[in-house]
Amino acid sequence: MRIVEKTDNTQAVKALQKRLLENPRAFAVVVAGPSGVGKTTICRDVLETESDVYRCVTTTTRQPRPEEIEGIERHFVSQDAFLEMLDRGVFIESAEVHGHLYGATLDAVDEAMKDGHVMLMDVDVQGVATWQKALGARCVTVFILPPTLEKLEERLALRQTETVSNFQLRMKNAIEELRQASLCDYIIVNDNLSDAVISLQTIIRAERHRTSRMDAHLTQLGLLKM
Repeated sequence: MRIVEKTDNTQAVKALQKRLLENPRAFAVVVAGPSGVGKTTICRDVLETESDVYRCVTTTTRQPRPEEIEGIERHFVSQDAFLEMLDRGVFIESAEVHGHLYGATLDAVDEAMKDGHVMLMDVDVQGVATWQKALGARCVTVFILPPTLEKLEERLALRQTETVSNFQLRMKNAIEELRQASLCDYIIVNDNLSDAVISLQTIIRAERHRTSRMDAHLTQLGLLKM
């Protein structure tokens, strides 16, 4: 299988950065963490309560989980279709995770961030650096930690979608990925789902008021010259 991390995304990133010049208040909140920490569930709950936070509908070659709807959580495509998209250079970020391909297209990111909206997405740990490089100050990163390794093991086991060998591999990878938490701007410990959701909401609301995102209002008051 092709190593997708080596795919050149330069043109897609440049195109996105150009489009974002028209949306000075838009930014992305990228939520990372290993499988089983609950990042997808946390993001889903925030999306249901925050009216100006939008999902980036990513593309993947894995099969949908029972609760996932095509075009809502993700776009589900064949491996050949995904590789063809790679060849066309449409992905801002793409990666191979546990034998499946994942990616976020230029159009999906632009759609989520247009009109100054906040884009919220969950990614594998390896995607954090790519998003930080692509979006710079527009990228806010949040790492989700489990309360304990035992709790993470329980959560992965409850999925009942893993063979024994795959389960052991996921746990090994998860432990290595947890070591990358310090690369993110914020850390949330998902001991209680409601508390974790509130924490993410609080981060998003605070980041909306970061000084660098308030230029338009400062200009309106005559306090900043364009």
